[in-house]
Amino acid sequence: MTNTTSRLRPLGAGDVVTFDFPYPDGGSKTRACLVLHEDPGTGELIVVYGTSHLGLHGHPEHALVLRERCLLAQAGLHRPTRFRLDRRIRVRPDDPRFRVSERCGTARLGRLPAWLRLQLPERHARLPRHSPFAERAGIHPVIGRRPPLSHRRAPFRMRRSQAGSMTSKAHLRTKAASGRQT
Repeated sequence: MTNTTSRLRPLGAGDVVTFDFPYPDGGSKTRACLVLHEDPGTGELIVVYGTSHLGLHGHPEHALVLRERCLLAQAGLHRPTRFRLDRRIRVRPDDPRFRVSERCGTARLGRLPAWLRLQLPERHARLPRHSPFAERAGIHPVIGRRPPLSHRRAPFRMRRSQAGSMTSKAHLRTKAASGRQT
């Protein structure tokens, strides 16, 4: 059975929704997300990434973590969830990436309590600014990832050679490669 009350009320700031959130390198995953902001000028919504991985990397001030049972129940969540406010996307309210939950019959899972919804405008204002065009493409700050191989220094590891002297792995690889060339 569908929840007609939720279907009639448009999505707004503080709603927890199911959304097919895109990855920066392509692909996407349907997950619980939070509507952080409604843009009155364009009518668009800013939807932020939600995850059950609670490890705080980067800027903890850009995270909203729900752990308490009463908050989880009101938000329609089954497990503690961290919303990364700095990882966001700007979409229209009728975007097809909003997914209807079988449990609720709508994309809306639940809603934050009023005291948390009142904090959202201030939290949104503190986020790093990006153009609406960039937000429509998706903001995916890189936090907690390793730099590309070209920017990493090779680890210096020593290995005993058969003669008993210390040599690096790189030296042994070079030596082995030069032996193959001759």
